[in-house]
Parts: sequence; C-alpha cells; structure tokens
Amino acid sequence: MTPKSARLNDALNVSTRHVLPSRSIFNARCGILTPRQRLALQGVTEMAYTCSDPAYGERVSAAGNMGWSDAPGAADLEISSEDFAAGPLIASLDESILADIELLGSTGALDGFLSDAPTLVGPASGLRRHPSSDIQPGCVIDTSDGPVIIDKGARVSRLSYIAGPAYVGENARIDSAHLCGPVVIGRECRIGGEIECSIFNDYSNKHHEGFVGHSIVGEWVNLGALTTTSDLKNNYGQIRLESAAPWCGRPELHRYDTGEIKFGSIISEFVKTAIGTMINTGSVLDIGSNVFGDRPGKYLPAFSWGADSAALYDPDRFISDAQTIAARRKVVLDDARIATLRHIRTLAGQRV
Repeated sequence: MTPKSARLNDALNVSTRHVLPSRSIFNARCGILTPRQRLALQGVTEMAYTCSDPAYGERVSAAGNMGWSDAPGAADLEISSEDFAAGPLIASLDESILADIELLGSTGALDGFLSDAPTLVGPASGLRRHPSSDIQPGCVIDTSDGPVIIDKGARVSRLSYIAGPAYVGENARIDSAHLCGPVVIGRECRIGGEIECSIFNDYSNKHHEGFVGHSIVGEWVNLGALTTTSDLKNNYGQIRLESAAPWCGRPELHRYDTGEIKFGSIISEFVKTAIGTMINTGSVLDIGSNVFGDRPGKYLPAFSWGADSAALYDPDRFISDAQTIAARRKVVLDDARIATLRHIRTLAGQRV
C-alpha cells in the first residue's frame, strides 16, 4: 500500500535545526530534493509538521507551507528530522544524489534532458542537462565518478569544472568555479571558487574565490570574496558541533558529534560574511548573522552583528535588508515567513 500521509517530527537538535530554521529541515535540500519533495514524488499527499515548541512550530509550519500538528496522530509514515543529521548527510551525499536522480528519472522529470557539453570527460550518459541550460565553451564536465544534472535555465560559464555526482539547480550561475562532487547547488545560486562535497540551498551566493567543503549552506546566504571553510582538523579528529537555539526553547549550548573527520560548517539562512572570512572546522553560523571583523567562533549566535557576537542585528533593519535581497531575485518574502523571522529574532536575545 502506497503511503498517503506523513507526520514530520522535528527533534530541534543541533544536527539539523540551523539549516533552515524559518522553514524547517523538511524544506531544505538533503540531496537534490528536499524531504517533502521526495515524499510527494513517492505519492504522499498529506504532511503534518510537529515539534516540542508550539510557539515556534506553528509559525514555522505556516512559513514552510506545512500543516501544524500539536498532538500524536495517525499517519502512514513518521519522518524524523534526525534522519537528516548533518554528519551522515554530508558523508552519504553522493548516495542521496544518485537516489534522487533515480527517483526523478522514474517520474519522467528528466525526460528531454540532453547529454552534450563542449568538453565532456567520462560517459556521455552521465550528463543530463535541460535544453534551456547553457554550458559555455571552455568548461569541463566530468562524469567519471558520477552523473551531472544541470537544470532549467542554469548557466555554466567558461573555465568552470564540474565533477559528478553533482546537481546545478534552475537558473543557477556557475562562474569560473571548481565543483568537486558530490555537490548540490540550489536554484538561483551564484557560485564561483571551489566547492567540495557540500549543499547550497536556494538563492545563496558564493560568487568569488574561496573554498567551501563538506558544508551545508542555507537559503539567502551571501559569502563574501575569499570566504573559506576548514573541513579537517589538524589532528584528523572527529568533528563536533555545538550551538544553542533560544528561538525554539533551547537557550543552552548543546553538542553534537558528527561522527566524521571531514565536516566543514552549517551556515544558516540569511547569513552574510565579509571578504576574507575564515571559518573554523565544525562551525555553526546561526540564522541572520552578519559576520565581519575577527574570525567567528565555533558557534555564532542567531542575528549576531559582527564576529564577536557582542551586538545583535536590529530587527527592523534585518527584515528590511532581507526583503531588499529577495527583491533582487524578484522574490517577495511572504507574511508567514517574515512572522517566523521576527519570532526567531525576538528570542535571539536570550544569549548563551
């Protein structure tokens, strides 16, 4: 029997809660697709979101276009946010990309995609690009270690290199970049420099030189030129994350062992970094942080104004700036998302 309903249970733990806090991990890419998109393609038509903090949960369910459930209920499936924990997610990103390609292929979503490129290394069958995409002369697409999917309206400019498994989303721009798969680039992203084993959610920018490796980047992020993440400790030890989340009832620091020796950072939504920002291994830059000045600590609290986190982003200025940034991509942030952002910002003052 095909499941028709799913209960989306958000554990609000360190490993997932900072990826897309205004819309939930269930609306964030965990491969090519989000968990909700996967469920929909598998025939699930009813999805209800729940978490332990009703004040936060009701808002985020509205912002993420999910029904809110405040009590246990019957559902064909129970999906936990812990299924998408940061460490295993990055470690198995290649498998997630391949599974999503298989799922998309079975639905016909990749029908009509082409397999040509100016310079193609590896099997031609490994490249699937939408007819409206643009791969300019001077690019190298390498399918030797996995497929490359380039979606509708995406552009790969000259001198770029993409090695699969990799996905470039709708209307994304890859400009003189080096993408070493597994890599997922969301819709409308602007990407330059070097990316390795990372996920960029929609509408985020890293348009200049610098390295991002083994990291998860939220929506509406802007990484200044030469922003670079470290993804390996000098002693090759396992990487631990720590963070708080007063906006969902977790004001104290919690720790999470990724179980991996290669892990970069979680860079939450609406984060901005100044030019030359160096980010330590296993860092969490929380939602709305504006990073400038010194190197940020391993955990930068939500809406920090500056790397020392001594001040907070003014709430009205943050909302105005977020709306301005979205308007540049012809997007209007809806009232539900703005209400969720205001709720998170109001509680962000409860510092560790």
